[in-house]
Amino acid sequence: MTEQSIENVKILFVDDEENILKTLKRLMSFEEYECFFAASGKAGLDIMQSTPIDIIISDMRMPEMNGDVFLAQAKQLQPNSMRFILSGYSDFSSMIKALNEGGVHQFISKPWDDEALLQKIQEAASSVRIRSERDRLRVLTDKQTEMLKTINQTLEAKVKARTSELEQTSDMLDLSFQELKSNYSVFIDVIAQVLQLRSVAPKDYLNDLSDTAKALAKVKGMSEEEQDFVFKAAKLHELGKIRIPDNILKKPLIKMTAAELKEYKTYPMQGYSLLASLDNLGEVANYIKAHCEHFNGKGFPNRLSEDKIPLGSRIISICMYYFMFRNGLIDGNSHDGEESEKFIRTKAGQWVDPDLLEAFLECAEQELSKKGQFESRIGLSQAEPGIILSRDLFNIRGVIMLTKGTTISLKTLEKLRYIAEKDLTDYVLYVDSQNTLSAAEE
Repeated sequence: MTEQSIENVKILFVDDEENILKTLKRLMSFEEYECFFAASGKAGLDIMQSTPIDIIISDMRMPEMNGDVFLAQAKQLQPNSMRFILSGYSDFSSMIKALNEGGVHQFISKPWDDEALLQKIQEAASSVRIRSERDRLRVLTDKQTEMLKTINQTLEAKVKARTSELEQTSDMLDLSFQELKSNYSVFIDVIAQVLQLRSVAPKDYLNDLSDTAKALAKVKGMSEEEQDFVFKAAKLHELGKIRIPDNILKKPLIKMTAAELKEYKTYPMQGYSLLASLDNLGEVANYIKAHCEHFNGKGFPNRLSEDKIPLGSRIISICMYYFMFRNGLIDGNSHDGEESEKFIRTKAGQWVDPDLLEAFLECAEQELSKKGQFESRIGLSQAEPGIILSRDLFNIRGVIMLTKGTTISLKTLEKLRYIAEKDLTDYVLYVDSQNTLSAAEE
């Protein structure tokens, strides 16, 4: 088997919407890949019966055969193909089925960004070429092993050459093993993307929380493996909310009724039950189960207190409550850094571990400064013309509305406020506080 070039990489796109397929055809017409297009899962399987496919990009919801069913059958036909879902909102059970049975590598939401999609395809094509070369080396190694049995043991030079090739092959196999270990990271990123589609929090909420949690775990002396568990648990701590109705999730915490709060409090155990059976994620599930326990013993689900709460859960807890308050998920109003610090200090010894407080505040400041040292946060209702966005602005469905670096005009503000009124939310804007222009109409 020879190394594949870009021209040899075969990509199959499956989508029941004709306009989507036409758009993809136009996009890929400028690329050097060999592309195939199918308007249904059955048509895609027919193509795969006669053609080896390296990369499959499929819609999730299609008539007759959903994407998860198609990808599961495609995996049976050609198990070595790389599989992607290109879709809008998909229910959680279908996503899990696609991950487990269809071997999905990544979730790409609609509408997509052309450059980002092409970049993901390029990365997948590179993986295909690496795998092809690895397989070639493996076949070559097998053949040469047989030849080696017949070679005179006194031919020292040939033995040395063979040893060198075996070492190189071993390195390639080690790399393959590392790729397998990274599958859980891909799984976590996919699920985090799905959770983000339902969340009313800003796009960077989970990233800010998980990055700060990992930094705090390091400061508190946890091992690298434990730091990784904390990071993954922070990313997936809202997993159980997938079963909570939208009308509850859209409410700030203090505005929920007693009945709504009772249902809301089931989410840590729901998340735990979804992850506990997965290999290598048992400790992650344990951290998620206890991350809503309060230091004073009045949390949920098991009313644990103090050091009976795992350290990883206590770390996620202080990060979660700080960023929930900062992003308006507790009282419905967004707050700046100073207000958020005052809030979390009042919860030390009650909700959160007081011994983590100072280290947490330092980690939070450091992590947020990496993402915008001169950045400030304001609600859309307080925004004025002339501000410059320091981050992309997404709507509640995860669709980008404005990109980083955009200068907000009066006309743009009016449009955003109209959208916010329809979405029943006051969007949070991240603003470049150093380069904000003076107010001016477009």
